[in-house]
Amino acid sequence: MTNPSFLHLSFPSGSAAATSAAPVPAVPSFTCTLGPVVLFSVLDHYLRRPESQSRVIGALLGVRSEDGSEVEIRNCFPLGVSEVGEQQVVIDTDHLTQMYALHQRVQSRETIVGWYATGQTLNPDSVWIHEFFANETSPHTPVHLLIDASLNPAQQIASTFISTPVGVPNSENMGQMFIQVPCNVKYSAAEKSSLDLMTKSNDNPLVSDMDSLEDTVEKVLEMVERVQTYVDSVAGGKEVGNKVLGRYLMDMVESVPVIEPKEFERVFNEHLQDMLMVVYLANLTRTQLAIAERLHKMV
Repeated sequence: MTNPSFLHLSFPSGSAAATSAAPVPAVPSFTCTLGPVVLFSVLDHYLRRPESQSRVIGALLGVRSEDGSEVEIRNCFPLGVSEVGEQQVVIDTDHLTQMYALHQRVQSRETIVGWYATGQTLNPDSVWIHEFFANETSPHTPVHLLIDASLNPAQQIASTFISTPVGVPNSENMGQMFIQVPCNVKYSAAEKSSLDLMTKSNDNPLVSDMDSLEDTVEKVLEMVERVQTYVDSVAGGKEVGNKVLGRYLMDMVESVPVIEPKEFERVFNEHLQDMLMVVYLANLTRTQLAIAERLHKMV
């Protein structure tokens, strides 16, 4: 097989391009959104790699928009890839097929949208791997996610690229041009709570379920007091009201079901008792497993 050339271009931003005298090629409209689960999965794959392996590679799963210009990366799984030498890449296709088939049983809407690798820069082997995944994502172009596993704060942790062929049309020596595209991290409210907990100092121990519930209630009360102060200021003429914010507050108040205080207290206590029962059963199961393990060691 002929050796395709390798080219990586980083186009300047819109303001920089406007001040540049040289013409800049137009970058196609393409955006990516990335879930935090994918980042942690890639970093976990990197930490579990063999010592002789410099980087890890895997497949990306997600959904595309109808026109293919937007990609949401929701999941991933590792692949066995051997870079045995220069321009010699071996991919475990059987593992890829089996893992993708298993994932389709759980999330049928998610398809292969590209591949990931750890590192700080692209290398010539990326051309071969990208060419392989182009067959998996055809007719769409695959997305390459590059993650800096060193977590260097001076560099961007996650970068996404797409490629386009360059060279003489219908030529055997067509090359690949990698273009960096915008990438945003998208997370839900539950994921944001987990990330906030993980970003706390290591000196602060993990709080219990009851302490976490207490912190949540205190934050809700603080937000209610802040809204109440704002409404009182607007009603008293001390502050100019915002119509958009007023409509938002009205919609939020109307969405809250009307319930008597005693009924609310009863429902809250029932949910609290259910949660305490789950915690009790979990602790009981943990204790039984610990006893069974010790008995097994004694036998």
